[in-house]
Amino acid sequence: MWVNADEIIEFIGVKPKTFRLEKDDTNGLSVLLEKWIEQSESLICSYCNYDFNKEEDEVPPAVQNVCLRLTANMVALAQARKDTPVVKVNDWSIQTVGSDVFTDDLKDDLAPWVRERKSYKSDKIEFLAITGD
Repeated sequence: MWVNADEIIEFIGVKPKTFRLEKDDTNGLSVLLEKWIEQSESLICSYCNYDFNKEEDEVPPAVQNVCLRLTANMVALAQARKDTPVVKVNDWSIQTVGSDVFTDDLKDDLAPWVRERKSYKSDKIEFLAITGD
């Protein structure tokens, strides 16, 4: 993993009771956070079209930072959905809490590592005529 559960806990101050776990269930919180860290890593690899885990070099610190912030966004979203799933906009309309955790600022920070997707499709169609000669 690029970051660990302790780093997430230190970064945002989340506690087990945030997710209705027992007060001392730090292991349960760590398991939950590690699952979200793995999902964040997968989202980053998919977005960059590059598997940082397969490279022998260490994951760049800036990419680790994006993973930390993306996972923190997931925690914040989960907490917001748990606490207030519906938000009143004005007297006549309400909306649910948005689900955008992979924000533009995170994508901007990943820009140096984004690889172009290769396409092997061609717009040309070639025909070969068999004449029997």
